[in-house]
Amino acid sequence: MTDIAHVAHIATTRQRILIVDDVVENLHGLMNMLRDEYAIIAASGGEKALELAQRLPHPDLILLDIKMPGMDGYSVLVHLKANPATADIPVIFVTAISDAGDEARGLTLGVADYITKPVNPDLLLLRIRNQLELQRYRRYPINFDIARHTDPARPPTLLVVDDVPENIHELLEALKGSYRIMVANSGAKAIEMVAGATPPDLVLLDIMMPGMDGYEVCRRIKATAAGNRIPVIFVTIFDTKQQKLKGFDVGGADYITKPFDIDEVYARVRTHLELARLRHFLEQLVAQRTALLIKSEEKYRILADYSPNWEYWMAPDGSYLYVSPACLEDSGYTPEEFFADAGLIEKIIHPDDLDAWKLHGPHSGESGDPSESSDPNDINDTSGAHASALIFRIKAKDGTERWIEHVCKTVHDVSGKYLGLRGSHRDISQRRYAEEKLDFFINRDPLTGLPNRALFHELLNHALQYAEREQTQFALLYIDLDNFKTINENLGHSLGDQLLIEAARRLKTLLPDSNAIARISGDEFNIILHPGDGMPWVDLLAQRVIEEMARPVELGTHSVYVGASIGIALYPNDGSDTESLQSNAASALHQAKAQGRGLLRFFSSDMSRRAKERLTLEADLRRSIERDELRLHYQPQVDLISGHIVGLEALVRWQHAVRGLIPPNSFISLAEESGFIVQLGAWVLRKACQQIKQWSNMGFDLRQVAVNISALQLSRGTLVETVRACLQETGIAAHQLELEITESSIMLDQEQSFKSLADLKALGVRLSIDDFGTGYSSLAYLQQLEVHKLKVDMAFVRDMTSNSGNASIVKAIIAMGHSLGLEVIAEGVEDIGQARYLRALQCDVMQGYLISKPLPGDAMTDFMDTYVPQETQAEEERLALLLVDDEAGILSSLSRLFRRENYHILVASGAEEALALLALHPVGVILTDQRMPGMTGTELLARTRKLYPKTIRMVLSGYTGLDSLTEAINRGEIYKFLTKPWNDQDLLEAVREGFRRYAELNGNETKNE
Repeated sequence: MTDIAHVAHIATTRQRILIVDDVVENLHGLMNMLRDEYAIIAASGGEKALELAQRLPHPDLILLDIKMPGMDGYSVLVHLKANPATADIPVIFVTAISDAGDEARGLTLGVADYITKPVNPDLLLLRIRNQLELQRYRRYPINFDIARHTDPARPPTLLVVDDVPENIHELLEALKGSYRIMVANSGAKAIEMVAGATPPDLVLLDIMMPGMDGYEVCRRIKATAAGNRIPVIFVTIFDTKQQKLKGFDVGGADYITKPFDIDEVYARVRTHLELARLRHFLEQLVAQRTALLIKSEEKYRILADYSPNWEYWMAPDGSYLYVSPACLEDSGYTPEEFFADAGLIEKIIHPDDLDAWKLHGPHSGESGDPSESSDPNDINDTSGAHASALIFRIKAKDGTERWIEHVCKTVHDVSGKYLGLRGSHRDISQRRYAEEKLDFFINRDPLTGLPNRALFHELLNHALQYAEREQTQFALLYIDLDNFKTINENLGHSLGDQLLIEAARRLKTLLPDSNAIARISGDEFNIILHPGDGMPWVDLLAQRVIEEMARPVELGTHSVYVGASIGIALYPNDGSDTESLQSNAASALHQAKAQGRGLLRFFSSDMSRRAKERLTLEADLRRSIERDELRLHYQPQVDLISGHIVGLEALVRWQHAVRGLIPPNSFISLAEESGFIVQLGAWVLRKACQQIKQWSNMGFDLRQVAVNISALQLSRGTLVETVRACLQETGIAAHQLELEITESSIMLDQEQSFKSLADLKALGVRLSIDDFGTGYSSLAYLQQLEVHKLKVDMAFVRDMTSNSGNASIVKAIIAMGHSLGLEVIAEGVEDIGQARYLRALQCDVMQGYLISKPLPGDAMTDFMDTYVPQETQAEEERLALLLVDDEAGILSSLSRLFRRENYHILVASGAEEALALLALHPVGVILTDQRMPGMTGTELLARTRKLYPKTIRMVLSGYTGLDSLTEAINRGEIYKFLTKPWNDQDLLEAVREGFRRYAELNGNETKNE
């Protein structure tokens, strides 16, 4: 960076001013005047000012009050000038002292200037700017000394302008020893002398003069070329803000107020003469260097403008310093358009090449200031230059596509300072098109545009290397058009070519994401297929290819049927190299053609058989709805406490016309893989809702019927509308329908799944997590989903009574479900031992063959008609529920309510009778009225707590006096307080919770023992 440029750079930064004053109001006043233009530091005393002045970075200027307690301004100034670190910082006194002796003392000590209080903001800013400008120049002593060097025989000339000579006599006497003095007694004479052969170096100008006042004289002086550089200092008796602002507006440099303080006059004159000389010197230096630069730029311009390449020079900030005219021919955009928009190049680069440009272009880390490299001392650092050319495409202004080759390297000045990037773009479109044309003829089939045999061999090698590295599999399809030879011979080669083109188009349409489709010979094609998430595997895709090729092809006036046969080889089972894979795929193709054509065959005979069965089954499955072959069976769900049926699960069955009843594990996965599960799921939902409506009309009180939902139904986003339509069509209540979702299906597309489930819950439908424990089993997801029920997978239930690991898992799932407020159901219950174990673990509902196998709708209706509640607890294990109330009607109602819960119910009409029953029977929960003759309910429970601490104690009362009840609850004598009249469901759930609590306490005590 040149000295001139560095001076300009410093001038643009925010400079720091230290303000020193012991009066807070003065500090704030000065800060408010300066904070918009400068960075402010403040000190309220001399010692603090000296400390702040020595900190780095040093202040650029100090405003210093004189009269301060302790250390005054003179003492601070002496310390500043005595310290080499702060000696060069200009200091301006800001003071109310106006005595000439005080000013002289300050100037002798080294103060740069004075500002008197009250402070004029404009004058303050002017004095600060002058001193800062001088300070910037003084930082370059070579330039400063040159500027200061003047001829001793010719001291600076001052022009003193005043219409009354007596006014300036004292001033002239004081200045004539140091300066050459010129005098003018009018404004006109002053203007004439400024325009003369020897103009003055500075003008001292009176304001109040007859005819032409000082303001007009200054304006006219500044309007001339010579006078524009001459500083003008007004000499006046006025000290008003308006007068000074007017002087600054017409070009005045400063003010001196009458009566004169000679030391102040010397300081002002010396400052402005020095500034004027420095500015004049810098103007000359700039003019010289500008002339040299113009000459240098002209040489560069001739070289760059006549280069056939599109050249540019980019500044460190990313803007263009130069763009050659060749850019117009290459891009259609002018240099001016690139200057106006530095990002234009990125707007015209092809989107597919933009990432490479950002990674390796001028704005990448590879093309920055080498000073920012990891090793700034490395002189061999080439981070700012491209070792090789970058090739990309642009869209020219006329819409054409051009190929560009780009290189760039960093630019530095003689001192090594980074100046930006010098780059070149070269249009290589013709070369590129020639290369592409050559590549096409070498690697592509000219008729279809597909890869040819040579390129496909490379693609197959890449697929083998990838599969070996990633331990994955892929399939090689060998396709042959069945009737091509006949069509080609009968209709001619031209129509035969059209047929091949159409076959290639259909393959690309069917497999849009595959770039490994090749025509390897006349009517033979090869395809590489990799398994992907959510896509069918090779047998289904191959069948779709056969179906697509079986559609008629219109060739002119002819509608022809061609068909295709396919042979399939799998890596690594059928070969681990290209030759063996292609050979085995070809063998499978010959087998397919030999067995009738229009077929697919795997190289493995067993896989061929199974693939054929799967394809046949898929085709039949797609027609199962229209053929009315699907059936819904229902399996009951039974409450483990009451033994009553509380719900059913709908399970789809397929009554195949030939194979008979096909279980779901033989076709559900195929339906999901083929996408048919969405139609199948919608059918199940509709039929289940219709059945719910029918049972409701018949008087069956079922809480809900559960329907399984697949991952594909969730992710498609149409499930909510399907459910809403079924509910509206049948008129059933939303809570009668429960949807079972597996954990893994939610994880496939979390965002869409969560949205669908939230919408379903908003409809009022119940939600259940199926097969819990076999998937992610995440508490975080359970809380987010806010489901109603957890279903323990049968894999854990099946042998939980003999497998301690599974027993622990079942116990943990039940406890976790209850802690989240969820109902827990266990599926796969097949014997009474499992049922009793689940009840002991406080599981809520069971489902399995112990109750019934899945039955058709009519059979399930008969089953529910004749069903007798299951007893899942041995008589000796049954815990008693003790009901205590002095009203016989209440006891009767409570007994009827709890009888269906399978509890051993004991009743007592008073506290004494209840205590007698407690002594005879193991009571799990006691439910008592509060107000009874003899002994109140709380008194009874207090005794029960002492005698039978395991028993869970509850109050059921209409008594509203809460003082005694609150005390009893606080003492731990009452577990729960319930009010009369009660809600049946709430009361049943409260007592169930009490028995769960009893089981927990009993289990913990046993464990501790």
